[in-house]
Formats: sequence, structure tokens, C-alpha cells
Amino acid sequence: MADFLKNSPLYISTTIKHYLNGPPRPSWNLTSHIFWAKFISLLVSNKTIEEMQRASFSFQPSPVQAGVVINEFKIDNKYRNEAQVHLDKILKPYEHVLDPEWKNLKDDGIISEWLQVPNDGWEKRENKKTILYIHGGAYYFFTKETYRCITSPLAKIANARVLAFNYRLAPQNQFPAALHDALAAYLYLLNPPKDAGFEPLNPKNIVICGDSAGGGLSLALGLAIRDAGLPSCAGIIGLCCGTLQSPWVDLTASLPSILDDGCADYIPNVTGGAASFYAESQASKEYKGKDAALAAKIKNQNLGPKIWHDSFDRPEGRLQLYVNNEGLAIPYVSPMLAESLGNLPPLLLVAGDEERLRDETIYFAYRSAEPTKYKGPSYNAGKFEKSQFQTPTNTTFEIYEEMPHVFQFVDYACTTKSYERMSEFINRVTNILNEPLPPSSFNYINIKGELNPLNERHKKVLNWEKIGIVPNSAALSELK
Repeated sequence: MADFLKNSPLYISTTIKHYLNGPPRPSWNLTSHIFWAKFISLLVSNKTIEEMQRASFSFQPSPVQAGVVINEFKIDNKYRNEAQVHLDKILKPYEHVLDPEWKNLKDDGIISEWLQVPNDGWEKRENKKTILYIHGGAYYFFTKETYRCITSPLAKIANARVLAFNYRLAPQNQFPAALHDALAAYLYLLNPPKDAGFEPLNPKNIVICGDSAGGGLSLALGLAIRDAGLPSCAGIIGLCCGTLQSPWVDLTASLPSILDDGCADYIPNVTGGAASFYAESQASKEYKGKDAALAAKIKNQNLGPKIWHDSFDRPEGRLQLYVNNEGLAIPYVSPMLAESLGNLPPLLLVAGDEERLRDETIYFAYRSAEPTKYKGPSYNAGKFEKSQFQTPTNTTFEIYEEMPHVFQFVDYACTTKSYERMSEFINRVTNILNEPLPPSSFNYINIKGELNPLNERHKKVLNWEKIGIVPNSAALSELK
């Protein structure tokens, strides 16, 4: 009742629009229309960063699914210390454009939780199927609690235990703080403390899963594990809606669908830059000050080679809250721009046909499955040929008709289908089914749940020539 009274103007106006003008798409009922209207109110406002974060922390799409229990705990900072050793190694080529503040830990551990079905017998299983879930939120809002409406049904449907955690958020914590915490959580599963209640997990029992920014972070984690020479997990799911729910893999905002104002997605057009989304506050002043100091240090002291494209030097200022412009093309920031997407564990990538992140998920899927054919941005020319990671990655890509970004928040007709597909993927890659993986595939799933080949219109992005190049004003006008 309190929620209704607080949001009654929004509920009433959305209901009138729904019946007077019709839903955004035919398959959207009133409940889904109201949900996304409420979601948009979190993103489009004149709130400060701190106010947006606090509002997001209390945003609960739906309760924990019945029959799932939650056990909260902290992952000790010793796992962050171990993760730092690996990150120092793989981030060496980029350290001259990064603020080392991520190494200064301000808490005593990573707040985490296990989600499980009671008496599931997991501890006694030979195959301890485990999902490491990384939540979304553009790297600067939401928590693991927000995503219990996804992690709790995932634990039941996949018959697995789910480990979710709160990584450090931007802009208070810049890249690679979130990746640092994600790698620490993975290392925790491989070598838990004696009082954890389980033995070290076989990495082939672990599936990394995330949505939106969490999907991008899941893939960044996969790249970090590969590049650091650590034991690989069984598979990665990236969602725009499901497993790797529309993973956010291109922070340069370089592909056409990000600018498609005709789609029914709730994600705003991001090309105006980070400052266009919030009112000035203490947090924004602090990060802007640090950003300006870092930019001056990078350009004046000439500490290393220029690793960014000229288009990243924007008069409008910073593009993302998560990372400075000079770091946008770092592969662990924008995985789609990595020198190679080969040699990754099997991938399930999920997108909605109505979402702004659609094109980057499509391009990522093809780059991973056919790395010799799709080699990424022009400024990386020749780097793939020198990479040791040229083996194609087994990739399953699925795009759902009429669905927006991370559609699993809402009980659409195809939401159940997406969970079933995720569960099947998890069982395959963890060898529960004892069957070989099918070859890479690219699928279009209609609102009836029927699988079809990808539409030709979706493949147009494969010919895009400005991969990884931040659009300027003229390019934006041309695309619109």
C-alpha cells in the first residue's frame, strides 16, 4: 500500500497510456508496462548519484521465490589480495591510465550470499553445480538483493547453488575495483576457507552468470581468468534478459542499436555522457576532480603509449561513470573490443529484440564464435594474429522477440523459456547431461517460445565499420 501511495501518479498515468495508446509492444501486459515505467523513474530523474544509489538499493522487483533459503556471509580480503596479484599482471599494459586507488581496501570483506534449496544434498554430490552470479546496474547502482527475483528461481530451476555478492560500485570505486571483487569471489570458490562448509570446487562445476553490467563483468572475468592462466570455469551466461543478460560489452557506445530511440527499451540514450544522468553532488565532484587529475597526469607525464582512440577525447567530458575515457577500450572494460574472444569457456548470450544493447551482444557472439573473421576495432588491426587465443569459442546466442533489457525481471510468456534454456546450458557445460556441446548457434525466439534462425536484419551490424569508436555529434545525427 505504501508503494502504491508513493507511486500512484505513475501507476495511474501508465495505466491510462496502456489502455488509451496501447502497450509498448503487443506482448506486454499492464503489469509489465507499470514495472518498466517504475524502473525508468529510477534512471531518468534529477537525483544525485548518491540518491540514485540509495533508491536502487531499496528497489525490489519481486520477493525471493518460495522454497529458497539465503545465507549471508563475507568473503575475506585475503582473496582480494590474491586477486590483485593476478590483476597486476594482466593490467600491466594499461596501468598508466588507471588510478591505483582500487588497491586501497576500505572494508573488511565482500558482502555475499548463498541461495539454495533446503536439503539439496549439494555437499554430497560429485558434481557440485554452482552459479557465480554478478548483478547488473551500470556499475553504479543495485545490489545482490535486487536480483534475488532472478537468482532464487535460477537456484531452483538449475538445481544448483548460487553465490551472489556486492562488488564495489562506481563512481566512488573506479575500474578495476568491480573486476577485483569478482575475481576474488571466483578464487574463493576454488579455495574456500576451512570453515566455509564445502571443499574446493572443481572449476568445471562453476558457471559464471550476469546481467547487463554484470554480464559484461562476467565476460571480463572470463577474459581475466583466461589471460592470467587460471583454471577456467565450465561456462559463462550473459543476459540482456537471461544468463548473460544483454551483457554490456561495449562502453564506447559505438554500435547503432544503442541510439535506437524507436525501440521499447527503458535504457536511456547514453551518448550524452555520464554527467547527463545526475545532479551535482559530493560524489560527482570528487570523481570529476580525480578524473581531471588523472587525465592531466596521463597526457602530461607521458608514462606509457596512447591506448585509446582519438574519438575518446570528448569535449563533453567523461562518457561512463565506471572508467575514465582513456580506459574505455581496455578489454576488461569493454570485452567486445578485446584482441581476441577465442579460447573462452562455452557462452550463452541472451538479448531482447527491443533493447539498446542488442547490437553489441550480436557482434560479441559472432566475434567469439568466429574470431578469425570478426577481429574487432580498426585500431586493433594486426593484434589478433599475434594472440595466442585463436580457437573459436562455443557460443549460443539467443534473441527474444519484443523483449527489453533484462526482461527476466518480469513474468513474460518467454521468461520461463529463457530459464529453461539457461538450465539446459548449465547442465550441458557442467556435464550433468553427459552429452557433447552442440555447435555454435544464433537463434531468434518468438513470443511463443519457438526457435528460429536469426533474422537477416540482426546481422547488419556485422558490417559496421566504426566498432569501438565513440560517435561524435555528426555521427549521432547520421545514425538517428
